[in-house]
Amino acid sequence: MQGKPLPKKLGIKAGHRVCLLGAPRTIVRRLSCDEVRIAEDLRQPLIDVVVLFVDRVADLERRFADIVGRLHPAGGFWIAWPKKKRGADITEEVVRRIALAAGMVDNKVCTMGDSMAIRLVLRGSNRDAMAYRAEPPPISRRVRRAAAAARVVRASGAGSSLHRARARSTK
Repeated sequence: MQGKPLPKKLGIKAGHRVCLLGAPRTIVRRLSCDEVRIAEDLRQPLIDVVVLFVDRVADLERRFADIVGRLHPAGGFWIAWPKKKRGADITEEVVRRIALAAGMVDNKVCTMGDSMAIRLVLRGSNRDAMAYRAEPPPISRRVRRAAAAARVVRASGAGSSLHRARARSTK
């Protein structure tokens, strides 16, 4: 009996930009399809799904900030580590602590062959703050109204003695 296909487990949809870092070839083959663009580097703009395979906490900490900086605000960051490997010091608890410190939360756990994986996403409040990455802000076409307000004050005569005093002091 087969479980869910790996792309569906990871939340990968048609048109997504996917980045696999340190992935075994078996995982790359299982994720390859025509509708998804898979890369093995972070040079793409705004990546929808990142899957990082690590077995040491030091490697995770070293790459974490760079990966989160390239992630789409609504994107998912999967961290995968071997289930049973000597020298691997990563656990779910360690990943959660690192994620919380970076403003992320976990929302899904799955297995990928011999690896365990946890999905991290930006917290809702952080996602709203980072939304500028997804689309640039509109160009502001503000109309200057300060001059019009100043003319109204001068026309009424209010403040005219103060205006004359300032004019004399700057001479």
